[in-house]
Amino acid sequence: MKRLRASRYWCLVASAFLFCVAQLCALLISRPKLLPLVSTLTGLGYGALFGCFPALVADAFGAQGLGLNWGIIIFAPVISGNVYNLAYGSIFDAHSRPSGPDGSMDCSEGLACYKDAYWVTLASSAAGVILALWCVRYERSKKRQGLEKSIRRSVA
Repeated sequence: MKRLRASRYWCLVASAFLFCVAQLCALLISRPKLLPLVSTLTGLGYGALFGCFPALVADAFGAQGLGLNWGIIIFAPVISGNVYNLAYGSIFDAHSRPSGPDGSMDCSEGLACYKDAYWVTLASSAAGVILALWCVRYERSKKRQGLEKSIRRSVA
């Protein structure tokens, strides 16, 4: 990104945007043959995220703090993944009916079985885009403030 003179946070914006597109595809796709598109877009989003995030963490905390801070950040999906799994499960259960004497549940509503869950993850992905854009703006304002201070020092 240095060659483009752009913030590394734009990679984060791109990653969050890929997650949004993946969730939109999941909401719209009703044929199982097209589900690999959702998986591919999700994988690209994760690849972009885990490709750029270590550099962002190093920029924010320094190279000395990278190990500990990256370890803490990489642990976050463990927590959020379980929260989303519970959300998906409760949404699926709300659309399911008992299907056998063993108490197993079955949902015969097709895409509607999971649609609300995709809305939840789409909202989370959109929040990620907004947060990443805020980071770009914040970084830009900090650089501008630093530039203004250096100009004032050189004038004085």
